[in-house]
Amino acid sequence: MNSKSYSILGWIVWQVGSRVAKRKMAQNRAKIGAAGAVGLVVLGGILAARGGEET
Repeated sequence: MNSKSYSILGWIVWQVGSRVAKRKMAQNRAKIGAAGAVGLVVLGGILAARGGEET
């Protein structure tokens, strides 16, 4: 396969993958939001702990 064939194949895979991902995200929006909130809290805790360290 030449590079143009790989480019076309990659574009098709990207289109299908992005549509599937959007559909899954719409179905699991509440779970994704909750996971994002937990992630922000954990990140905030890590940053606060690092900010409190003395060097």
